[in-house]
Amino acid sequence: MSRPPALDAALEAAQRARARCEAFARSSETWHLRRDASGCWETRDAREIGIACRVASPSGNAFAVASGGSARYGSNAVRAALESVLPGDDPLPPASELGTTPIPPVPAPSSDEARRAFVEALAGAVDAVRPPVALVELRLLEGRATSWIATSDGFTATQEAGAASVELLLAPGEGPWRLTHASFVTLADADPAHLAEQACAAALLAPRGGSPRRHLCDVLLAPAVAAPLVAALARHLVATPPDGAPHASKRVKVSPVWELTDERPGPDGMLPLSWDGEGLPARRITLLSHGRLRERLASWADVQRTRVAAGGAVRRSLRDEPGAGPANLVVRAAAPLSEQELLAALDEGVYLACPAGAPRVDEHTGAFSLRCAAVGIHRGRAATAHPLVELRGSLPRLLAGLAAAGDRAERFSLECAVTTPSLLVRRLEIA
Repeated sequence: MSRPPALDAALEAAQRARARCEAFARSSETWHLRRDASGCWETRDAREIGIACRVASPSGNAFAVASGGSARYGSNAVRAALESVLPGDDPLPPASELGTTPIPPVPAPSSDEARRAFVEALAGAVDAVRPPVALVELRLLEGRATSWIATSDGFTATQEAGAASVELLLAPGEGPWRLTHASFVTLADADPAHLAEQACAAALLAPRGGSPRRHLCDVLLAPAVAAPLVAALARHLVATPPDGAPHASKRVKVSPVWELTDERPGPDGMLPLSWDGEGLPARRITLLSHGRLRERLASWADVQRTRVAAGGAVRRSLRDEPGAGPANLVVRAAAPLSEQELLAALDEGVYLACPAGAPRVDEHTGAFSLRCAAVGIHRGRAATAHPLVELRGSLPRLLAGLAAAGDRAERFSLECAVTTPSLLVRRLEIA
């Protein structure tokens, strides 16, 4: 797609006002397919384009957004920003800091025919699983976005991103319905038969059983359970100490097993980016490694207050100003274990297989809770089934308690992209 006229119009409007300007435009298209139990289809195609402008002038700075890509929307966004300027420091990075990083090419989106064929193949694969599991609903979402950034200092750049996600709502013969989720760079990466097998195994797990007693124990988190907690942990690590110092490593215990990075430029991870939310070159940011807190995700404004390095900004949406946050998280292990080895290492504890909703996290203390389907493990083997348990703990405890990680990672599209294997964590609470 060609560069929207709104970008140049925004820069011209800012120049007339003698203000520095950062214009960020995004054009996105999302394809939704939904198939219900009767085989009926629902299809939707959503398109959006808009522009967000940050301006800085001697009197302060401001941010405004306009929906549309033509020239008048760029002028309107800058005008709205200039009318709402508040005192403050210049938040825009200088041109000398801006740039791009080469990234793997983004695959072309699937055709309508390919998406429909994939959904039919996946539905057929679920029907073929034995024992049978009823497919209540199948949802496929594929999206592609092009982003542009241009500044009054003369920097311009473009990047594309795309991914696909599948959700299966399944009803086993007995027990609660289960919702499973999987994400891929492209549908060509997805094997319908393997995906159906994994989803049905999660649906058939723990159809009956009682509630566990409330106790502290070791837990093995399946990738689907680990992913939202890894994302919450990365967001928790964004917070800067009040004194503006780098990570206070002496006050935080970190397991030596942790190897957590934000793989912004790829090739690992699901969502490679050539620049961050402010136009700084994308780089690999190591968050946890060898038992230490390493780098902190930071925006350019954070750099002005602390000694951390910039390049960790994201835009949650077009309507949000850029801020520090995770984008493309990848969890690795120096000595990964197979699933059987992880169960043997767990020995006595609980295997958490399938989440039942999103985690609840206290952003101040890091305390979290997450409901899941679970299996009690005794001497490395399944012993009891629990259709619903609540995992409770804290993100600092997650930092300290990681004992091992698996050798098979899965990808998830949450508030950020997450690629993680199963994680074995010591001493969390089950209720």
